[in-house]
Amino acid sequence: MLASCYGLQVKHAQILLKALDKDKNTALNYAAGYGKNECAALLLENGAAVILENLDGKTNDIAKLNNQHEVLKLLEKDAFL
Repeated sequence: MLASCYGLQVKHAQILLKALDKDKNTALNYAAGYGKNECAALLLENGAAVILENLDGKTNDIAKLNNQHEVLKLLEKDAFL
């Protein structure tokens, strides 16, 4: 399955699952925060952790803070935020 996430063609979401930026944000943190439903779904389907904290102590609850309701629905299937 191919999905376009942030301009990249991703053949295997496993590549993104463990990647962290300098602030310990995951690909799922970014997808949640920016309302990228397809990317979030692909990451979740492939085992992305919903409750990992970044350096600020935030998890994917950033979807709530940014009013990303559709992504929030996906996340709530996997964890209680």
